[in-house]
Amino acid sequence: MNYSVLAVHCASLCLDIVQNPTFNDLKHEDINAMYRDVYLLIRERTSLLPEKHDREKVFLCNVTNGVISVLHQCQRYPEARDVNWVLTAIALRKEKSNGGY
Repeated sequence: MNYSVLAVHCASLCLDIVQNPTFNDLKHEDINAMYRDVYLLIRERTSLLPEKHDREKVFLCNVTNGVISVLHQCQRYPEARDVNWVLTAIALRKEKSNGGY
């Protein structure tokens, strides 16, 4: 499978968070609280303008939700903290929400 640059970026973001020693102590509410920061990082990476284009906002929200979902899975199931699983999960989520990006 070929992975987009954005999928690789989001997978890297997930793995950076998961590999932080404090990740094991996070509650699911803490992961949900990361939404805004993750959204801003993805928006910056994509250079999209969600303030001007609704479809770009929807796309960014879907990708951000995908990252948050992967983090929840990694919290519940430590075996999910595998590079291949994370990358594939992110790529599939991005593909489902792809608005041509």
